[in-house]
Amino acid sequence: MEEHTGTLYSGDVVYDGHLVDDLPESDPAVYRRSLEVLARLDVAVVHPGHGRSFDRARLRHIVTRHLGGR
Repeated sequence: MEEHTGTLYSGDVVYDGHLVDDLPESDPAVYRRSLEVLARLDVAVVHPGHGRSFDRARLRHIVTRHLGGR
């Protein structure tokens, strides 16, 4: 994350779509922890590896949805 701009380049960790954590050799618990860390960041914009960029509110929505509303 670029702290001075609040820009997060998330790559494949988080994007605006169905998040995948059940591929062979994936560790869903580690992935969930990574999402929780990202959701706490003070970001202005997220640039994912796929799809359109989005803001902090959308990041939190995506993470909450994936974690089952926790």
